[in-house]
Amino acid sequence: MNVTTCHLCASENLIKIIDLGFHPLADFFPKEHQLHELERRYPLSVLLCGECGHAMNSYVVPPETRYQENEYSYDSGNSKVAIQHFADMAQDISNRAGVVSGDLVIDIGSNVGILLSAFKNLGANVLGVEPAGNIADMAEKNGIPTIRNFFNSTACTEILKKGKAKVITTTNAFNHIADLNEFIKCIVSVLHDDGTLVIEVPYFLQLLKRMHFDTIYLEHVSYISLKPLRRLFKKFGLAITHFEENDYMSSSIRIFVGYGPESRELQKQIALEEEAGLFNSKTYEEFSRKIRNCKLALLKDLVNARSKGGKIVAIGAAAKGNTFLNYCGIDTGLIDFVTDASLLKIGKYTPGSHLPIFSDDAIDDSVTHALILPWNIADFLKSKISPKHPKLEFITPNIEG
Repeated sequence: MNVTTCHLCASENLIKIIDLGFHPLADFFPKEHQLHELERRYPLSVLLCGECGHAMNSYVVPPETRYQENEYSYDSGNSKVAIQHFADMAQDISNRAGVVSGDLVIDIGSNVGILLSAFKNLGANVLGVEPAGNIADMAEKNGIPTIRNFFNSTACTEILKKGKAKVITTTNAFNHIADLNEFIKCIVSVLHDDGTLVIEVPYFLQLLKRMHFDTIYLEHVSYISLKPLRRLFKKFGLAITHFEENDYMSSSIRIFVGYGPESRELQKQIALEEEAGLFNSKTYEEFSRKIRNCKLALLKDLVNARSKGGKIVAIGAAAKGNTFLNYCGIDTGLIDFVTDASLLKIGKYTPGSHLPIFSDDAIDDSVTHALILPWNIADFLKSKISPKHPKLEFITPNIEG
């Protein structure tokens, strides 16, 4: 569906600011037999609302296609970094929101239940909402009761059977939602009067400042900043009561929303967004020039390594890596395969580039170079692989210039 009005304010004043070409879904990893089928590609470009400043993809793939048509491949429990992050997050939210034993905590887009497991360990009564059937199966095996649905009025009816929520969380999922007004309407219907909504997503300000263009993909329907959200929440009598930035998922922002007073720091942060040119379409001309240069520099490095007889593999079959591979036009002509630790991805292929995905054990002495796709955890991946392959040369995309 082509986007013609803003997801937040319904304005038709939309300006294209970033264009990455046509891409397949970043989180769909085809099996071998699916490589012979027609691969759907969609325009991957970003629009800026001239009225409220919200940024969004120019095309929205139906959520049923994104999460239910095929096996969903992201498992937050597959990463030690994610497990620790969510354990710390549960403790932080419990402290701030005053969660006590027995309080209901809902996680929207709950995946395999890693965050809710941490809340459960703290004594909370937990419930997940997850539309991907294979992922919901894994959550329930992990002991997390899960509503197998999108977060909508039907899911809210199920939630209310348990009561209203003290805390509702949504991590790296709020930016996947097109109808944000309906989403907040549903939140209000199940949130306790003294409850807190906590949203954690990649922060659009840092995407711009650090050139994190690979966090743009079709599953990310919106790119989140505080100025437009303040206006959205105000319509529903809600306020941003606290926010904080962190380094998770290459620069995220954690936003606390409730019926309490607005954060005193909010206006100052919005001023920083404005000063950075986040809401000025001309800002993105320089941004686009920089990402083109990043593409050319990486291709030069890969071609040079290949021309000298090198064998190159990629490390980490991350969704962000698929944006990078497809934007740069990298395929098996330059890279032999990609490795990953997730059993949901091993044995499949990367979308678009069609690199076979193996475990790290597939790296042998014939491999001379390794391109790290999830560059935000490059140090962790190097420390994991280097001891077995001390001569391996790592290539990390120069995303941040």
